[in-house]
Amino acid sequence: MQRRQFMAGLGVALGTGVTGLAVTPNGNAKMARRAATGRGVELTSLHLEDTLLGSSYLGCGGGGGLGAARELIASDLAAGLSYRQLSVSDLSDDEMVASPYALESLAPVDEQMQARLDQISAPTEMPTISSFRLLEDHLGINFSAVIIGEIGPESMAEGLSLGARIGIPSLDADTVGRATPEINQHSVRVAGHAITPAAAVTQFGDQVILKHVEDPSREEDVFRALSVVSRLVGVTDAAISGAVAKSEHVLVQGSLSLAANIGRAVREASAAGRDPIDAARSAGDGYRLFEGVVRTYDWVDRDGFLVGDVTIDGSGAFKDQSLVLDYKNEHLVAKKDGVVLATCPDLITMIDRETNEGIGNPEFEKGQSVVVLAFRAAALWRRPEGLDVFQPRYFGYDVDYVPVEDRLQTLSR
Repeated sequence: MQRRQFMAGLGVALGTGVTGLAVTPNGNAKMARRAATGRGVELTSLHLEDTLLGSSYLGCGGGGGLGAARELIASDLAAGLSYRQLSVSDLSDDEMVASPYALESLAPVDEQMQARLDQISAPTEMPTISSFRLLEDHLGINFSAVIIGEIGPESMAEGLSLGARIGIPSLDADTVGRATPEINQHSVRVAGHAITPAAAVTQFGDQVILKHVEDPSREEDVFRALSVVSRLVGVTDAAISGAVAKSEHVLVQGSLSLAANIGRAVREASAAGRDPIDAARSAGDGYRLFEGVVRTYDWVDRDGFLVGDVTIDGSGAFKDQSLVLDYKNEHLVAKKDGVVLATCPDLITMIDRETNEGIGNPEFEKGQSVVVLAFRAAALWRRPEGLDVFQPRYFGYDVDYVPVEDRLQTLSR
């Protein structure tokens, strides 16, 4: 996909001058000093690889590509950057943290947009880094840690990279516990806290401060429109205190550790000759929904979202059955022979049987051998406030949300 190529170009541009990225365009010395704080636990390259691999299981087909995520982190480590992780409980009440992420239109780039992208002079910073600094400048503060926006390979790698480049740790937490289509699926917002003011910077260098929205869903409208006309936009929002971050149902805590545990389970099972995908399912306390071969798939770019479905013909225990996955950037509904097995907010993810890696939408291939897993959503999404913006009816499906474990138990009777 085009974003992967663009991210690789950014990695080259940034890798030549990493130390300079610790200073703001105005030469803020306090920003530079944060690079030496050494707070949190340093993450090894093996731990980071486990985390990225595990995030492909939790990304539900979204959150960006695993290959680009690996390239970004490898480039940072080769440049001598340190990736650090901090428990939410280690924050003091008065510290401030925020969530940076990239928002993009996932459909392949048309020729006109590609021509405009090709004309951009090489940027010196990723849009996410620029948006993070822009919000700091607007608020007149320095953030103590990064909140990962969602759990998916590139989304997570970009958040980790931003922290490494500025010299602050990333929290062992995120705002979703998976990848998700819309800004509305944002735990801080659902917990009743404002996620504005927010800062956005496009890859063209446009800068936007969104001070306030009357309805929280308007942030999605504004920044999604920016992504449609700019392909990629870096956003930073959800500037919250340590006290708020530690409150129940505000963040999905421990999500990076969960991704690392799943990735490590895959690696260790592969080395021991055991089923890596089943090891991942066990590590995440999940469910095997289906396995088979991709028969067909279809998608369209609808208002900046990748909307489509993929049909899988069953094999093994699922022979003579079929599964259809519907997605809007990420998988939302799984139906076997017309019967619903799982829906959002629970996690539905498709794994390549050969590589044991999560498959990003729409990177399917006809004849590809796959396994479909499901994991339970974080508890905050199963509350009424979470379901208001993350149940299947929110996305237009005539289906009620039923926890995946309850659906599967009912179907097994």
